[in-house]
Amino acid sequence: MASLADIPVVLVTRIGMGIRFDHIECMSRLGLRIYLVTEEQSALDDPRFAGVTLIDPGSTTAELTDVTLRLIEETGARCAVTFLEMDIVAVGEANARAGIPWARPRTDAIARDKSQQRRHLSTHGIPSPRFVEVRDEAAALDALTAFDGPWVVKPTHGAGSSHVALAYDRPAVAAALSSVRGLAESRLLNFYDGRPEVWALIEEYLPGDEVTCDGVVIDGRFYLGGIHDKHVGQGPWFEEDLYTLPLADSDSEEELIGIVQALVGSLDLVHALFNVELRRDVDGRYRIVEFSTRISGGHVYRNVLDVHAVDLVELYLRTLTGDPAEAARDASRRHPGRMATCIRMVYRTGIVEENWAGAAANDAAFRAYYALAAVGDHVAAAPAGFDICGLLSVRERLTAGEHPVRVQATARRVEELLSVRVAPADIVSPRCES
Repeated sequence: MASLADIPVVLVTRIGMGIRFDHIECMSRLGLRIYLVTEEQSALDDPRFAGVTLIDPGSTTAELTDVTLRLIEETGARCAVTFLEMDIVAVGEANARAGIPWARPRTDAIARDKSQQRRHLSTHGIPSPRFVEVRDEAAALDALTAFDGPWVVKPTHGAGSSHVALAYDRPAVAAALSSVRGLAESRLLNFYDGRPEVWALIEEYLPGDEVTCDGVVIDGRFYLGGIHDKHVGQGPWFEEDLYTLPLADSDSEEELIGIVQALVGSLDLVHALFNVELRRDVDGRYRIVEFSTRISGGHVYRNVLDVHAVDLVELYLRTLTGDPAEAARDASRRHPGRMATCIRMVYRTGIVEENWAGAAANDAAFRAYYALAAVGDHVAAAPAGFDICGLLSVRERLTAGEHPVRVQATARRVEELLSVRVAPADIVSPRCES
């Protein structure tokens, strides 16, 4: 493998560096000279970075684009990268302005806006839910006759299922839209720069199983990393949980890869990390719920590496700064499954008094715990909010032909060993990280 040592790269991660620890460690391990753009002042003393540029909380996408482009030019960076959903548009635009030929800012913009996603999928005949775009709440409620309920209400610029709700009647749709409008008019976690023309969607509810598919695109071809079985509540709130590898339904793998490759082709992607979430409809067919030009956050990257021996971040960085053909060869050597892993989302409501791995770290199945809330933080799970207190990852042996669902029980058991204490609180401040 060609050395990437001392190649300059700009990394943009305004928030959420803690749950991208493994992504940043990979960049450091490869020897890249990393110039970071972030809101997090704690990064100033991090020796992994050759330089840190702090950006003000609440900065707009346009402001972030300008900062990123200026840093590319000043440092001679090969390109800018991000692993954060809210930053993909700024990074894509900065790369394009810097003259990087594989940059696809239009695709990044589509990926960041779920209304544009729906239009793109419809135009290209790729299966997705029926939908109504929300510009005006009254008009959107009148349009509910377009398809039968229940309906899924979601923000166009959300992440991590924040403010996504299942509504069974018009009053519930109206209440969900009011919540999304409040999000769109806020600057919460950089989801929106301001309320756009289409700020919410009302979608057909798909009742089947949901999966999330992560991989890397090299020279226009999608290489699979892993497909997680994902438990999502049946509403009214869609709290995600129990991301499990390997995929239990291995017969569906080729079907899913075919859908994703068709999407990649329609988007004219050249090089990219890529994530697609799909759900079965009433007839058992997969439809695309959403997609993004990044991979899933948190433990997903590390678990794909553990289970399938595919390092998606390394392959992506080698593609951008080294030899794409060599990276593609390595991407094709994916293991079918060396072990089982599961990610457990730890939801709580109240004031955090303690939040760390505790005795869980001594369990043989324990892989890692990311505490997303600090002591003293107010957290709120549905219906009060959309926070995740922490992310737990576990792993165990996988016997050939065995259904990996057993590892979900292991995740629940190990969660009980975490040192997580939350005191009751009358008032909580919803927050979320993706």
